[in-house]
Amino acid sequence: MMAEERIIKKRIITTKGNLIEVTAWKVPKSLSYPEGIKYSYNLISDGKRIIAIDNYNNEGHHVHIFAKKIPYIFRSIERLDEDFFRLVDGFENEG
Repeated sequence: MMAEERIIKKRIITTKGNLIEVTAWKVPKSLSYPEGIKYSYNLISDGKRIIAIDNYNNEGHHVHIFAKKIPYIFRSIERLDEDFFRLVDGFENEG
């Protein structure tokens, strides 16, 4: 069995003072991880998770926006990065 190999790890403080944590691993392909990638992208504001995109816990690809969880169509790690940062930008620049 192949061990997990981290392919991305970022911790960023945004200009608005929010925390972004991004981690992705290359894992063996399986029913839970058919693409061979496990990932977690999170935006934390005032100690609370505001936005997240992940595929943990056999739940498939999904987005958390506040308390709401919706399916996410995974295309590539690059597209995931673009989608996540677009959501962060929308949150930080609304109003």
